[in-house]
Amino acid sequence: MTKDEISNIIFKLQNNEEIVDFINKRLASLELTSVEKTVGQNYTDSFRDYISSKIHYKTVENFSDTESPDLVYDDILPYYNLIMSLKEDGWYNILSLFTTIFFLIDEYLPNDDMMGLGRFFVYSANKGKRVSIKTIREKEVAFCSEKAGLAHNIFKFLGFDSEVVFGARDNEMHAYNFVYPNGYEKEPIILFDPSYFVNFVNDNGNKLSFGFYQAFSKDDFDDLKGGKPITMNLINTERNYRRLYGSTGSLDDYVFEKVSPVYIYGLENAKKYKRTIKK
Repeated sequence: MTKDEISNIIFKLQNNEEIVDFINKRLASLELTSVEKTVGQNYTDSFRDYISSKIHYKTVENFSDTESPDLVYDDILPYYNLIMSLKEDGWYNILSLFTTIFFLIDEYLPNDDMMGLGRFFVYSANKGKRVSIKTIREKEVAFCSEKAGLAHNIFKFLGFDSEVVFGARDNEMHAYNFVYPNGYEKEPIILFDPSYFVNFVNDNGNKLSFGFYQAFSKDDFDDLKGGKPITMNLINTERNYRRLYGSTGSLDDYVFEKVSPVYIYGLENAKKYKRTIKK
């Protein structure tokens, strides 16, 4: 099913029963094409398949005596909330989805565990078992790996080619996404980070926030995958958001808050970069 076919279906859904039925059928079709794999920290630098119940998705380091538990995305609520939000807006494109998905994930996966101790206890208490995303949500211990995995599945649900990546942002280990609106390996190749956002700020201190993304050329993308740290330049990100949301003049009095984080692809590359920073 193509992303256009999925979009057409979403806007024709009439009630909760039809929405839930479509979600279950769509997820079942993604499950059907999945094969068993182990992915995540210490296993892969990236992963492109839907994270199904067959996937052993590792979001934390292994313990000294056993593997870390699998995280399972076994809740349809994010997809239900997504469809309700899209239907309320009445339209979407890849650019608007970055903001929609950021806020959806931020609301669905809150974090009241800045030091990561609660998250550690959740996973360590489930050695040899599987951890439901519902538990991560309930305990409010979601970090970037949980968020990037959910964002990846949401893009796959909508028919977009996507990839979840394990690497670094600045000098911290970090998980994020690549999205391919025109298909894998085709430009634009877009880095999307569901753990961060960008701001437009006015003189009164008011902020308008949007999803964090940057489009890559194939050359820059190849450099990143080859181990080169890439510093984000969000000039086009600002310009595109102004085009999308500023047509009514709503952003005229707002200044874009410039940020320039460094992204790295792959955990080994991230560890090398971190050692360099410490020197």
